[in-house]
Amino acid sequence: MKGAILTNASSPNRSSTDFYPTPEDATFALVDYLKLKNITVWEPACGQGHMVKALIARGLNCFGTELNHQDFGEGDVNFLTCDFYQCDWIITNPPFSHAEQFIDRCLDFKRPFAMLLKSQYWHSKKRVALFEKHRPSHILPLTWRPDFSFSGGSPTMDVLWTVWDTKPHQNVKYQPLFKPKARIDVWA
Repeated sequence: MKGAILTNASSPNRSSTDFYPTPEDATFALVDYLKLKNITVWEPACGQGHMVKALIARGLNCFGTELNHQDFGEGDVNFLTCDFYQCDWIITNPPFSHAEQFIDRCLDFKRPFAMLLKSQYWHSKKRVALFEKHRPSHILPLTWRPDFSFSGGSPTMDVLWTVWDTKPHQNVKYQPLFKPKARIDVWA
């Protein structure tokens, strides 16, 4: 099971930095569903730039920051303590062990945002308070298992996008997303 994403945070096979690059099709599905256009996106956990490049390939202005610099974006930027970077949206695949802190930090910035989370993220009793306090606008499970192994990450796993906009919501829209038909290799 080497390289697999495990639920046990202390496992020796788990990435110490929670670095699991996001496959472009997962990002494309979100952008296509939300019909995002003519906006600037901040990706605050950009790693090697996988999501940034996918967002740019979909026509968005995008820049990335990263705590553990990997030769892409602006390095040594701790999203949990940094100042706001001017943007319209924040879209990221946060480190799984810090997802709740990332959500809270995004709420501080008062911008719409989307987080790629494990599909069972909201299945935890300890997260009910977070859900009720900051109810998202959308929960968008992917109907396929993205392959996180393309760049040394993990094999496939079930994930979903959770989206928050700037207004409170009583009802959360739940909409499964299908895999985009046309795959554009942003690494070519």
